[in-house]
Amino acid sequence: MVSGSQGQLVTDIIKQLAYEKSFAISSYDRQRLDVTDKAKLEVEFKKINPDFFIQGASYHVVEEINKNPKEACDVNIASLHYLVDLCNKYDCTLINFSTNYVFSGQRRDASTLQRSRLALFTRSHLNYTEIDVPHPVNLYGILKLAGEQAISTACEKYYNIRVSGLFGKTGSRAKNGKNFPYTIIEKLEESGSAEVVADQIVNVAYTVDLAIAIVAMMKQNDKFGLYHLVNGGSCTWFEVASEINTLLGHPEQFITPIETKDFYTNLKRPQDTSLNALKIQSKFNIEIPTWQSGIFRFLQEINKID
Repeated sequence: MVSGSQGQLVTDIIKQLAYEKSFAISSYDRQRLDVTDKAKLEVEFKKINPDFFIQGASYHVVEEINKNPKEACDVNIASLHYLVDLCNKYDCTLINFSTNYVFSGQRRDASTLQRSRLALFTRSHLNYTEIDVPHPVNLYGILKLAGEQAISTACEKYYNIRVSGLFGKTGSRAKNGKNFPYTIIEKLEESGSAEVVADQIVNVAYTVDLAIAIVAMMKQNDKFGLYHLVNGGSCTWFEVASEINTLLGHPEQFITPIETKDFYTNLKRPQDTSLNALKIQSKFNIEIPTWQSGIFRFLQEINKID
């Protein structure tokens, strides 16, 4: 069973499941299944008796969450309590998606310092791992962390998967079908320039690559727990925009770096929430391509480059 079936990540998961023909798929958009209605969830569980429930339904537009905290709590926390009970009852594995925003971005906790002494202080070695203690600094991160904990404390079979900077052909339904690469492409086509934040360090994640990894995890359904899943390498939004600009054949001056304070609202955003995805690759014996490779193939997929 898959909720949030029109989301950009879930769309590619469904495609990958169908391509590999490993599972029968029952997918639901928000009209067909309200994940905040436990009674309706149980009706579907009784009907399908699923081996997996992929929780694609999520409230994830950071600014909107502050305006609609009750709805965000219902979707991001309460629904997971219901799903935990049902998954335990029906011996079903729950797959939940969380976020890099569970971290504060202040990279000076003891475990990070200890790792950095051993790791030459390169950016890639300072990425957050699954053993780092979360400390969210905005409501979105707080709710997603609470959702993780609702699952990890009570669910018998689960994967909490933290992702970051999703981009895929479908685009984000909550952002009118847009994502970061689409926005940059649009700005370049309309005005020939884009100002892009250069002081936030993140990861981006091509949904095709994530879908392949998630289906591989489902086939090895015995390594439950918490995982980070992003394309290889950390980056700034400016670096991603510059890569897109270069691949499209534009001069580098089309992309101008700016600071977070010049672009976003007064909502607090972490400065460096880059994730380390080595655990998932090691546990499931999979390789996740670099973010540059993901951007290149995404531009090919939407017919912007050959």
